[in-house]
Amino acid sequence: MGLDMYLRSLPRIEGMELDGILMANANMRQHEQENSEVYQKIKPHIKHFEEFDMKWRSMFTDVAYWRKANWIHHWFVETIQGGEDDMSHYEVTSNQLFELHNKCLEVLARDNPPWDVLPARPGPFFGSTSYDSYYFYETDRTKTILADLLENFNFQTHYILYHANW
Repeated sequence: MGLDMYLRSLPRIEGMELDGILMANANMRQHEQENSEVYQKIKPHIKHFEEFDMKWRSMFTDVAYWRKANWIHHWFVETIQGGEDDMSHYEVTSNQLFELHNKCLEVLARDNPPWDVLPARPGPFFGSTSYDSYYFYETDRTKTILADLLENFNFQTHYILYHANW
């Protein structure tokens, strides 16, 4: 058990809002069995996965993953989720990723105490709240992940969603 955090890509589908796409993904089997209009819209975007002898389908593609980086999770909860830590999917804009990227740069510059910039967040199975080598390693890794997404991700054709669970 532990805090697992993801940034996921989800295609923008003409004529469907984000909530509708999320619901279609969650109810994919039902839409497929009914061969519904919704299924016809999402069908080209369904990906097939296989790992550890398990097979599944989804329209999500994981583009970033963290484990027990509770200060990054805290930023998403406060900035993106309005303080609600409810394990749902939340849309993240390029401007918001840029803001987090800048927070990482500020922490790594060490001009201000890290707890003033990206404070640790205690929680069930959230990992250490120390400002140690793991904190700075994951902050640097986050900076690199975000720089790559900001440079290469197509925000016009896909959503970026944040999701965490524990």
